[in-house]
Amino acid sequence: MSRVRLRDSVVVVTGAGSGIGAATARRCAGAGAMVIVADIDEEAADRTATACRERGGAAHGYRCDVADTDSLQALHDSVIAEAGPVDVLVNNAGVGVGGDFLDNTEDDWTWLRSINLDGVVNGCRVFGRGMVDRRAGHVVNIASGAGYLPNRRMALYCASKAGVVMFSRCLRADWASTNVGVSVICPGVINTPILHNTRLRGRAVDEKSRLDWIFRHSHSPDTVAKAVVGAVEHNRAMVSVGLETQIGYHALRLAPMFNGVVARA
Repeated sequence: MSRVRLRDSVVVVTGAGSGIGAATARRCAGAGAMVIVADIDEEAADRTATACRERGGAAHGYRCDVADTDSLQALHDSVIAEAGPVDVLVNNAGVGVGGDFLDNTEDDWTWLRSINLDGVVNGCRVFGRGMVDRRAGHVVNIASGAGYLPNRRMALYCASKAGVVMFSRCLRADWASTNVGVSVICPGVINTPILHNTRLRGRAVDEKSRLDWIFRHSHSPDTVAKAVVGAVEHNRAMVSVGLETQIGYHALRLAPMFNGVVARA
């Protein structure tokens, strides 16, 4: 399988108005890519696009709601018309739900799934067809260490991210013969605004100040952006970002009896 080089590539990043998506867009622009900055907040997308251009790269901001297939299709059609075929897709948009399972509502799950999992699946469907037909391209799906590290207060979030991990691994196998790469990135705790896009329920509400502190003192979004670029350029299947997720992944594989201990922590 040939590897995609970012210079002169067209790169689409969803959820790129802030956090990991914004850092990824800036890093790709710095590498010489034409970056399509997509976010449900159009003003935030435009700010990131401006930051990309200040780095000497080409970038355009678009509004896109990844939970809406029509919105994704409209983004695709606009990009094809204005920038040409897409070489790299980074499915990054995501939200959170926290709290004991019985405190979460059916609407919480529908909302979370529509963005975290359906948004990834639909993004791959909308943009993947052109890549497969051209037999060139790369998809990066942003999951989470929560996709393999259970947590009793994050059942819905963990389930959505586990779905992204497994979907990505299956899609990589499905597209292996088409010259299209698929990677999944599993970050640990990253200093992003995701907590502001998280529905906290029940006892989790009382933990918000502690969570705020943890997020403020966690890994930089650029750490994940660097992993995204490396995954594209070296066609890596799965990358865990952060020592805690790397240790957790290997520890649970070697000693699965610790799953319950980790989940209850």
